[in-house]
Amino acid sequence: METNYYMVRAMTSSEQDFKAFFDNSVVAVGWSEIDFSQYAFDKSEELAEAVEKVYYNSDNVFAPTVSKKLNEVRRFHNIQKGDFIIIPFYNAIRLAVADDKILYDESAYDLDLSNQRKVQYVRSGDNFKTIPRDVLSEALQRRLRVRGSTVSDLYEFKDEIEKLFSKDAYTWTSDFEEKETKLKDSFKEKLIGKIKSGKTNLKTGGIGLEHLVQELLQCEGYKAEVLAKTAFQFGDADVYAVKSDKFQETKILIQVKHHNGYTDDWGLQQLDEIKKNSEHNDHKYALITSAAISDSVRNIADEKGIIAIDGNELSDWILENLSKLSAETKIKLGISAVPQFSD
Repeated sequence: METNYYMVRAMTSSEQDFKAFFDNSVVAVGWSEIDFSQYAFDKSEELAEAVEKVYYNSDNVFAPTVSKKLNEVRRFHNIQKGDFIIIPFYNAIRLAVADDKILYDESAYDLDLSNQRKVQYVRSGDNFKTIPRDVLSEALQRRLRVRGSTVSDLYEFKDEIEKLFSKDAYTWTSDFEEKETKLKDSFKEKLIGKIKSGKTNLKTGGIGLEHLVQELLQCEGYKAEVLAKTAFQFGDADVYAVKSDKFQETKILIQVKHHNGYTDDWGLQQLDEIKKNSEHNDHKYALITSAAISDSVRNIADEKGIIAIDGNELSDWILENLSKLSAETKIKLGISAVPQFSD
């Protein structure tokens, strides 16, 4: 049976009304002259007719108001076991799951809350789970503020309400951040997959990835250049980068590998040959690859004092500098400049 989602307001939202709800594990509505429990589940129309006859049988009653109130009668009567219910509670909400028992409580007549349905309130430890309204989406906050509404259908907020019930510390903001993280992870996975497989417009032969690394370094304030293949007599590096400030100068020599699968330790050996030359003692060294790096290769990199950056880390680096990359580079990578909503 499909779950439905409702808001049931504690009538005047007074302390007495809330006490009637929470002390008795019920949600309740008015129209206490009529005993809703006498009408079977499939008799909502007969119940609505009875309420109309007792409460709205006057020419002075505004017809749209009558229609709205009778719809609320039908909704409350149609609540089924397992339905999710939100109860506005001052500047917060509380959560309940409907039971299958509908009852009439004569002792609540003076509060006009005699028509009741048993519920199980969601708790956090020994306390009712109470969620500030300002952590909900703006649309749901607005719906809960609708004046004169006692029982509302919230099915359009199904996904958000499911998370309210299922997560200990849900907020709309945290949910948005979770979606954004998933989108970022998906983006990075697709991006590095395209780079690995050559499904971008970067130049072939590895030079395209070298120019991308050069631009990423420039985004972070380095002066960077792609080196000629004859730059070193022994060993090899593809990119040189330098950044200076009043305290220090950082020089980096980088070996770039445009690989799929795994990158072996050959790039490390090429850099290590350069390191042996005392002329480059003040340089840092890095291996950057579009592929994965095995633990054994990472261990070799650590032993040789070389920074190893694999495809996942490269995609992170691209994402961190996405706003600074040139339009031309983003086009080559197949990255759209049109903003998109997470959902």
